[in-house]
Amino acid sequence: MDPLPFQLSDASGVPYYRQIVDQVSELIRSGRLAQEARLPSVRELAGQLLVSLITIRRSYADLEGMGLIVRKQGYGTFVAPRVERATRQHAMEEARSLLAEIVARARRLGLNNDDLRKLVEELLDPHGAKDGNR
Repeated sequence: MDPLPFQLSDASGVPYYRQIVDQVSELIRSGRLAQEARLPSVRELAGQLLVSLITIRRSYADLEGMGLIVRKQGYGTFVAPRVERATRQHAMEEARSLLAEIVARARRLGLNNDDLRKLVEELLDPHGAKDGNR
């Protein structure tokens, strides 16, 4: 099996297991890892990345919890067959969480609902907001 195309960074400050989750997620979402593609075993990936088996197990557990991969006893670990639905659901949950943090911070800065709506509309349609073409 070809090595997965990513690298881990000590300098990022992000734990290795999270870097693995993020990078495998991106490979799946971008289509570079196809649905039902076989992933390296825990031992293979740990050897490739020079990290502990525990780190890879935790990463795979998180990816499985996100619905991005499935483990088949005796066969290996695979990209989930219905990954599009799982990634959309996860993306919505992640976006909701990020937006909640942003709204809370904007409120601390003194912005109200009308201010936030205006900003969101401008971000969703930057040309229309400036030109008045909606």
